[in-house]
Amino acid sequence: MEEHNDHIDVNLAKEDVFRDIFDTFYVPLCLFANKYVENDAVAADIVQDCFVKLWQIRADFFYLHQIKSFLYTSVRNKALNELEHNKVVDEYAHKFLEKKKESFFHDHLIEQETYRVLTEAIDRLPPQTAAVMRLAMEGMKNAKIAESLGVSEDTVKTLKKNAYKKLRVYLKEYYYLIFLFV
Repeated sequence: MEEHNDHIDVNLAKEDVFRDIFDTFYVPLCLFANKYVENDAVAADIVQDCFVKLWQIRADFFYLHQIKSFLYTSVRNKALNELEHNKVVDEYAHKFLEKKKESFFHDHLIEQETYRVLTEAIDRLPPQTAAVMRLAMEGMKNAKIAESLGVSEDTVKTLKKNAYKKLRVYLKEYYYLIFLFV
């Protein structure tokens, strides 16, 4: 770097000059960026990005005041963009969580009502058929149901087939519900 009028001439094509600029401005720029983003790691990333950009367009700069102005302006703009991006992400996350809460509540109500309607319909079945359907709703396989009720697996299949026919009639208004739990 050499003094020229009131400007300092800089040749960024030389790596040692670029290194001096980096060493001189890196920490102050990180502190500057951190005033905006309040996160050391994000601030360091922003400054790093600005130095990469400076390296890419280094031929456009001849004076130190140009470089300093470019770096501080770039850091400020990137920090503001980061804040705007975080704001959008936070708003989206908030809306998503609100919808999820509403959806969970709604789904839970539907699930409870479905279970109530289905169990009432199963209670109307003959006792052995109702027992088979309750065990099936608990997730038991046909072989396990047969073993626990002391009947053959074919009997379980037949009882389930008959139960489905009767439940379709009982639940004709709720035909789509039967497959949610059985």
